[in-house]
Amino acid sequence: MPEDPTRRNASPQAGNQSSAAQFGGPNAVPERLDDTDRTAVVSLVDAVTEADGVAPISEDGRLALVHGKPGALHFTQRADNAVAGYLYLSPPDAEQDCTAELCVTPRWRRRGHGRALLEAALAETAGALRVWAHGSLPGTQRFAERLGFAAVRELRLMELDLAAAAAAPDFAAPPPDGVELGTFRPGEDEESWLALNARAFAHHPEQGSWTAQELTEREAEPWFDPAGFFLARTAHDLIGFHWTKVHPAGAYGPGPVGEIYVLGVDPDAGRRGLGRFLAVAGLQHLAQTGLDSVILYVDGDNLPAVRLYQSLGFRNRAVDTLYERRGSAK
Repeated sequence: MPEDPTRRNASPQAGNQSSAAQFGGPNAVPERLDDTDRTAVVSLVDAVTEADGVAPISEDGRLALVHGKPGALHFTQRADNAVAGYLYLSPPDAEQDCTAELCVTPRWRRRGHGRALLEAALAETAGALRVWAHGSLPGTQRFAERLGFAAVRELRLMELDLAAAAAAPDFAAPPPDGVELGTFRPGEDEESWLALNARAFAHHPEQGSWTAQELTEREAEPWFDPAGFFLARTAHDLIGFHWTKVHPAGAYGPGPVGEIYVLGVDPDAGRRGLGRFLAVAGLQHLAQTGLDSVILYVDGDNLPAVRLYQSLGFRNRAVDTLYERRGSAK
């Protein structure tokens, strides 16, 4: 939710007092934008990221923007013949609820463009509309409350001084009995990994519902490296995994930053200490590549995971907040 009236770069500019109403309502495009608008939106997202210090669109939203996604809607709001705002609306789930992410270029904030985008998304949502506010920037909560949204979920961004942690003498975790560690084999492990991911994240609203297409899209990303995608197996089953990622310089700091991208354990595996073993294995791999810092995202109410990461030295860096309001579509 980018319409923050307290931010310095949101102040009115001379000769630029027009409101969203004077430019018409948002335009909605199903599944995928054309090349021109897609390029404009990518540039808008980059500009907002630079201005706010946090990306307004998650990886899921960015992949849907680039590749398209059946059932999704892309809303663009124009001003001065340019894209001034963008909202991604996910396909509805089984309860007809949708999730949105949006951004407005700093020049056109405080003109009602964010409100117009949200109202357009509400009109297309039969159930609840949920909107991510990345970084919980100042003024976001007040803006959300004015539009009738309430906070329903928090996602913590945590970070670790990897160089210091890896130098500690106790930075290790032995493998549980009967467990072997290997790496992901593209073209061979997709089906078994997707099945394990669904079991490990059965109650997670996004991660547990990954499809083969979503996995394939990520395997095609330039950051994908199977050498950093660890799998824990017994003699017969895949029971856990730790998928690491490396972000380029500028994404989370002045240099490259590693990430615990996804870490999951089969809830029926019965291997005590498997999560910590996998976490340390991935962190050791990232340390060996020369990285100094690692980040991760974890739900604030997932206390076992939060405690595990805190025990490894992770500390809170920021919080993303999910806001919700009921839709008005029939």
